[in-house]
Order: sequence, then C-alpha cells, then structure tokens
Amino acid sequence: MHPACYCAGRARPRALLLPLDPYGHGLLHALPPDACRARGHGKRKSWNFIHEKMSYDTFFTMKRLIERSRSVGEVLRWVTQNPGKVSASHYPIALHKLGQLLQQQQGPAALNGESRRPGPVLEQPEFQTLCQAIISGCSKFDNFSIVNCLYAAAALGLPGESPLVRVLEDESRNRLGRFNQKDVSMVFSSVMRLHPSSPHPLVESCLSSLERHLEKERHPQTLFLLLSYYRLRAQALQGHPASDQQLINNRKILRLVRHTLGQVSAMREHELALLDEMLALCAQEANNKALEAIFSSQLFYENRQERFIRSMAEWLPRKAENLTPYTMALIAKYVARHRLREPRLLDTIANFLLKRGEQLDSKVIQKLVFPFSRMNYRPSNHSELFPKLEAILEQKAGSSPLATVNILMSMFQLSHFPQSVLHQVFSPAFITNVMSSPYALIVRRYLSLLDAAVELEFRDYSGPRLDPRYRVLMFEHALTADEANRKYSYKGLVAEALRQLVGEECYRQDEVLPPGYCTDFLLWINRSGTVLPLSRVPAARTCRTLPPLLRSPPAAPRQRAARTTWRGASCPRSARPRGGPATSPPRTITAP
Repeated sequence: MHPACYCAGRARPRALLLPLDPYGHGLLHALPPDACRARGHGKRKSWNFIHEKMSYDTFFTMKRLIERSRSVGEVLRWVTQNPGKVSASHYPIALHKLGQLLQQQQGPAALNGESRRPGPVLEQPEFQTLCQAIISGCSKFDNFSIVNCLYAAAALGLPGESPLVRVLEDESRNRLGRFNQKDVSMVFSSVMRLHPSSPHPLVESCLSSLERHLEKERHPQTLFLLLSYYRLRAQALQGHPASDQQLINNRKILRLVRHTLGQVSAMREHELALLDEMLALCAQEANNKALEAIFSSQLFYENRQERFIRSMAEWLPRKAENLTPYTMALIAKYVARHRLREPRLLDTIANFLLKRGEQLDSKVIQKLVFPFSRMNYRPSNHSELFPKLEAILEQKAGSSPLATVNILMSMFQLSHFPQSVLHQVFSPAFITNVMSSPYALIVRRYLSLLDAAVELEFRDYSGPRLDPRYRVLMFEHALTADEANRKYSYKGLVAEALRQLVGEECYRQDEVLPPGYCTDFLLWINRSGTVLPLSRVPAARTCRTLPPLLRSPPAAPRQRAARTTWRGASCPRSARPRGGPATSPPRTITAP
C-alpha cells in the first residue's frame, strides 16, 4: 500500500488489504460499517476489527514485513520482537508464512501432498514464544483470528496434541454457534487434517452445520474431507448387518458426490480414486434423477471410474425399468467412451433397448447400440434384438438419416446384415432426402463407408448400391502419421483388441523405453509366439529401467527355454519427447 495522497485537504479513500485468504473469499468475513471510516478530520484511522486499537500504517507495515520475510527466523523475529505492534490478525499470517517457507525448504515431497512436520521449528525459542502469545490471548481473539490460526496450524503440520492446537480447538468449540458457514468449513478442514485417523468431537460438531448447508459449500478441500469422513464411517459400519445407519450414510454420500461433481472442475489422482470408491458404495441408492446428474457431469465423463461401473453392473438390472431413455443413453455413452466391457451392464442396455425400442427415437437408439460395436460385444439377446432393430429401422429410416446409417454400421460390425434396410438406405428417395439435408457431406461419407462394408462383408447382397456419383472419400487425402494420431487415432481400438485377446496384464500402452524410445504398445513374446504377462517376468521390469547398452541380457522365463523378444511400435517423430534420440528405435530387441 502506498501512503495516502492528500489533495485539497482531503484524504483519498484507501483500498483495504486482507492479510490472509486461505479459502479465496477474503480474510475479513464481516467488517463493521465504520471500520474504514476516519473518527474525525485530522485524526489517524483506527480499525475496529482489531482488538487493540492500532493505526492503519502500523497494522499493514507489520503485515508486509511478515509476508516479505525470506526465512523462518525472520518471520519469528518480526513477531516476537515487536509485541506492541502485533495484533491478533497478524498471528495467522505468521503461521501461514512459516508453512510456506517450510514447504519451499522441503521441496517436491510437500508439493506432492505428503505430510510435513515443522520439525526443528518447534524447538526454537522464538516459535515457543509465538505459540505462547497465541495461547495467552486466544480468548480475546475475534472469530477470524481463531479460525485462521487453527487452519494455518494444520497447514503448518503441527501435531494434533500440541498445546497450541488444543487451545485453538477448545476455543473453536466454545464459539462454534457464532461461526458462519465459511468459519465452520475451515474448522472442519483443519481438524480433519490434524486428526486424520481418529474421530474428534469437534468434527461431529461441525458436521451437523455442514450437512444443513451443504449446497452453500464451494471449497474442494472441505468436500473431499467430508467424503473421507463418510468413508471412515462406512468402514466402521461395514462389519455390521444392513441397517438404517448404513442407508442414511449412503444417502449422505450420494448427496455429497452430486454436489462435488457440480462444484469441482478438476481432481487429483487420489481424489478421483476416493470419488470412485464412494460412488461404488452409494450409487445403488441413486434414482433416475441422481444417475442423470452424475453421468451428465463433464468431470465425471472425462474420467474412468471402473469400480463404480463394476458395482453398477450388479444393481442396474433391477432399476433399469425406472430409468428414462435419456439416462440410459448417458450410461451407454460413458461406457462406450471408456470401453468398460461389463457384460451384465451391456446386457442390461440391450434388454432396455429390446423392451422400449419401438418408443425410442433413432438418435437415442444409435447411442444405446454404439457400446456394442465399439467393444465388439454381441449381447446375449442378439437373436431377438437385431431383428427388432431391423424392423424399427424400416419404419424410421428417413426420420434421421445419420442415425440410421450409424446403427447400420454398428450392426455390420457385429456381423448382422439387415438386407431390407439396406434396400431402403440405398434407394433414390433416401439419397435425395440426404442430399437436401444440412448434414449431407457427413452422411455421404458414412454411406460410402457403408457401401464399402457391403462390398467386403456382405457378398450375398444383391440389392441396390450407392450410386458412384455420390461416393466420396472418407478422408479427403492420404493421412500422414502425425495427422492420423491427432485426428483419427485407432490406438483405442487396438488397445481394446489386445485387452480381449491377451488380457490387460500382457501389454502396456504408451511406454517409454530407455533412452527415450516411445512405443504405442509393448508386449513380451517368446520365440514360439506366446504372449507372456509383463508383471510376472522379472526381466521385463529390468528392461524398462536400464539403458539397453548397460543392461545385462534378460533371462528367459523358467517354464520356457526359448529366446524372448521385446516388441514395441515406435511413435511418430513429433510425438517423441524432447531430448530423445533422433533415429527411430529398433522395433524388436532380442535377448540372447
């Protein structure tokens, strides 16, 4: 802050700086109306939100000195050697700055979320003086200072049994009824971080307030700590028979998950794993509206939740009749995107389609059929489903030409060739309807692809074909490797084929081999052509960690006295990491 500029005898209004803002909502939750108002012309300003009457310059000068400190000792000296210039609001600033400096000293370990402890800082006399000053004046602090001191102490990594933490927790418990929503949220987050493995009475006290006002909670840390708390409660109830407490806890988790998906824009890996676990635990209590909200979330759609889908396959058949076509289409879209091959779930979609197919629009049918063709899965009721789809397409072929062609392509991939529908699709009336539509180009491309599929797959077909004048190339020109990887990548299709043929444990995708060779797919194959599991071959792990020139030849598996081969398809030049080799790697590395 710059000193006030005086013009014509009047002081220009000053901007208010907030000392600490851990939640992004501003440090001072509520200022009195006269907090920034001068008490008379020519007098120095006093600040009513500070317990001790202190001038503007004194308060913000000390704040700047603390924030600009470059070492732990410097922070402690400013606070302990100037007791007359330190207010209650300076203490959380000092604790917060100490946490930042310790995090910088510890480096990547602290940034990766590992627990950190202040260590030698606790033994310094200046730090003990700081803690004692907070303890002695704690009862006179305002709510802001109490809450933020506790939050900063948790971020600093102080042990939960330290005297400073106990005093702040006791004072927070006494004032809990006077805290607002943000204060309660910060207290809950602090106590959960200070006592991660053992229940604390203050957590239960904060929980009732947070549950009542859950829709107002916006901070991701609090939301995920709430999920962690509910997980602990679910684990405690897991050994008991089904009860009302488990049902209530699952419904609370479901409500929290829906709110979290609506508020959080990004998650880290451990948060995604926690969300997946909680979804698998509670989603069986979800109705159609809740499932629609979950699968409509963009954050959920972009991330693969395998445990949830695996558990969903168990209970979805019982609820399928109560779901709307829109919700079922969202589920099918998600399963197809992430190639989650769950037979029971896919059969449930097929049964839904068989029962309600006549009532559905072609655009919805194409979404429900797509997972089958994408994962090359013929549902158990295909003998009934495919003739039913063929009859529906005969009636609705012209209502949505693009959807009709997509459904036909899916059926072709599953080796079902509806001859009567092909007659209709290649008829002059259908082609004329397509040519007058705004999506004529894309439909012509798909019709050309369908015509080629008929030529290759359905040799017995004797009906009309696509007129040569309407045939177009699916791709306008030959694709380079880079463009193919960028726009029309088939790696997902190859990965699904490998998963079905050899299993997930027998290949790895997008591996980088020393000294920097990129591979699309990596397999361990012996000379007889058998694909071996990568995790069970010790030499596989050695080959991935040592440079080729320094690595000893990998030993062949004990059960087979044969030469073993590493095979990896090299990536295009543009996909190589910077600093990698300029020449292409050998596609086969053979161990003698």
